[in-house]
Amino acid sequence: MKTYIVDTYAWVSYFGDAASPFKSMLEGNYLETPTLVLSELTRILVKRKFSDAERNQAIDYVMQNSLVLPLTAERAIEAGNLCEAEGLHLADAIIYSYASAEKKLLTGDQHFSGKPFAEFIPGA
Repeated sequence: MKTYIVDTYAWVSYFGDAASPFKSMLEGNYLETPTLVLSELTRILVKRKFSDAERNQAIDYVMQNSLVLPLTAERAIEAGNLCEAEGLHLADAIIYSYASAEKKLLTGDQHFSGKPFAEFIPGA
């Protein structure tokens, strides 16, 4: 079993696509989700007209099936450095700051394509 840091992209695909390529990875491994992903996921589900009940169910699922990672001062500083070093937007840098060789970021977001600590699923 692997440990993944789960990006917003993977959760959106999981909840919005019955044939999501992320399903087996999200259901068969240990998951960690940065708190910022909860905000991004909620915003996207609202935009896609998920009902309150559907949004609550999705967020509850994430919180019950993954370790929610807090944004500490140290992590925020690391993310600021990653913005410049990796050419990422701040939100992406915050999320990517949790990734490592042992805990890859699970994503289909093009911003992470080719990043050393990302498990990028193209076309997902």
